[in-house]
Amino acid sequence: MDLKPRPGYGVRHPDLVALLSRMTPVARDRVVWPGRFIVDIAAYPTPTALPDDLVTSVRCIVWVDGRVVLCHAPDEDHIWPGGRREPGETYEQTARREVYEETGWLIEPGELRPLGFLHYRLLDPVPADHPYPHPDFLQVVYTAAAHDRADHRPAEWADLEGWERSHRLLRPDELAAVRLTAVQRAFLDQARETG
Repeated sequence: MDLKPRPGYGVRHPDLVALLSRMTPVARDRVVWPGRFIVDIAAYPTPTALPDDLVTSVRCIVWVDGRVVLCHAPDEDHIWPGGRREPGETYEQTARREVYEETGWLIEPGELRPLGFLHYRLLDPVPADHPYPHPDFLQVVYTAAAHDRADHRPAEWADLEGWERSHRLLRPDELAAVRLTAVQRAFLDQARETG
């Protein structure tokens, strides 16, 4: 991928600017990504059509018998396994593949329900090695029930790509004691309401 500055590089996507002008986020977080740049993350728990070229990843809040899958990653605990889209994948295919790779849980195609999206905006100048043409990118968020695992020995499952260290199932009331971001809590509330 050519990472040299090019016309329009670093400029906000006009379709996204128009979309966000009509919406209000329900929660925001600000993070510093690996000591490199500051990112504002906004939660929009309303399914809507998005500029497809800005959707980089898909996340999924997974329920198993009324409990939520809590993942333990090197930098945080979180409630949404997920990751980058592969070429040609639908959002649903990405969600199902990423949940499987990171947790071993299997999501049937009809189980996925869209919750909304996350808007990431780089607040510092766009770094020269930023892989996307705009300072904004999006992640679609789903929720789904899982009923089966690829490996029926949960304690032995390991993330296929080695990112998630482990995961466990927690009841929603147990999640009150877990340090989740405001954005994660907003989507967890939405998942409870739709579920």
